[in-house]
Amino acid sequence: MHALDHKPLTIWIVAFAEGFSTLAVEVIAIRLAIPVAGSSMTLTGVMLGVVLFALSAGYWHGGELSARWDSSRTRAALTRNLLLTGAIYAAVSFPAEAILLGKLLDAGLSLALGIGVAATALFAVPVYLVAQTVPLLAELTNTEGKAGKASGKVLFYSTLGSVAGGIVTPIFLFPYLGVRASTYAICGLLFGASALMAAQRFGRWKILGSGALFLAAVHLASVAAKPADEQFSFDSAHQNIRIVSERAAAGRMERVMYLNGGRASGIFSDTGQSSFAYVREAGQALAAVRSSYVLAVGAAGFTFPRDAAALPFVQQVDAVDVDPAVREIAERQFLRQPLPAKIRFFPLSARYALRRFREQGMRYGFALLDAYSGKGIPDELLTVDFFRDVHAVADCIAANVILDRAAESEFAANVLASFRKAFGRVWIKDVKPGDEETTNFLVTNWEIPGSVEWAGTGRIYTDDRNTADRDHVDMLWGSEE
Repeated sequence: MHALDHKPLTIWIVAFAEGFSTLAVEVIAIRLAIPVAGSSMTLTGVMLGVVLFALSAGYWHGGELSARWDSSRTRAALTRNLLLTGAIYAAVSFPAEAILLGKLLDAGLSLALGIGVAATALFAVPVYLVAQTVPLLAELTNTEGKAGKASGKVLFYSTLGSVAGGIVTPIFLFPYLGVRASTYAICGLLFGASALMAAQRFGRWKILGSGALFLAAVHLASVAAKPADEQFSFDSAHQNIRIVSERAAAGRMERVMYLNGGRASGIFSDTGQSSFAYVREAGQALAAVRSSYVLAVGAAGFTFPRDAAALPFVQQVDAVDVDPAVREIAERQFLRQPLPAKIRFFPLSARYALRRFREQGMRYGFALLDAYSGKGIPDELLTVDFFRDVHAVADCIAANVILDRAAESEFAANVLASFRKAFGRVWIKDVKPGDEETTNFLVTNWEIPGSVEWAGTGRIYTDDRNTADRDHVDMLWGSEE
């Protein structure tokens, strides 16, 4: 039996920190994979499965070790495990996740297998190490010879930490610190827990100092790796946002907003005019319809809402985006001017916003669906159920969708079939002829100049059965050499 070497408060703080970090790491790991694999139940399910398996292995082996070690060796193992876990997360797991997952998908692995391999390679070991905290702490607190009572107390504080980590990370850390700084905060928490377990006060300060220097070195390395043309970067709770200055094909300089690795909005640096062809095409379609009330689902850099608001016949533009950070970033860093008063911004999920508009009796003559950017897509916005929600509040609907150039992939066929199921007919227009293998199509429920009616066949995406995430990965990563 081990004597209680530490004050109970120290033990409970370490248990809380272990639980907090574990849930926070799950949330961060999922968030880091979204720009590559999209937000889907496949990503969430596989990532949680890998983490839970590593936890179970750590619990079991930690229990085996605690039964053989004395309190001094148990304390040393806890100190080492927490310190090593924080270091692995900071230097390897978090920085390498998106890169490794992209390479695995590019190599031909399926979505589920690619996520599973990446998660196992990067997170299984550190999660396994930190999971040993629970049985090792239980052994340290088992002064009465009642293992169940000791384990229950440790699990209580660990689970409280998990609850806090699952709530605080996406709701407070991501919006206020950004994802990158949030990873440093979690690693710092683990370094702090390691210091608390250190036997000597000098050792504690040594751990904290070393941890701070280590995180500073990781941060400086990431800053040094930023491209020279990057003007702004922020990882919000929903997406990676970057603003860069680059030269367009015609030689003019553009200021481009990237969301999750994809070009989402662009303006010419000298005039501020929209430089993206699909925005200009959508503006021409709106001018032909002459709708007074306009809806934009997916705000990005607010180029389309801004241009729409400038038309004299437009009275109101409602822009919906799930990410509340995009408006301030667009005004301060991208457009560098306030949005027109005609624009109302709703930082809500598209599905909820549409239902609310319908209940309020809102009706739009024109709607642009512009939420499909980057290498990851919101697959819940590609179902026939969502398109019907749009149809319930809008008449003329245009969608900017990135498809393979021939529009013959499984993803393209299924998206277009779902669109047609909701709206009756569907036309497509390649707005960037000569572009890459995947390119912007303007998909509409009425004929616009230069469009062709799509007459193909495909499976319908529904809320109940939706494989858009996997089909999108097959189209995007399968098309790259």
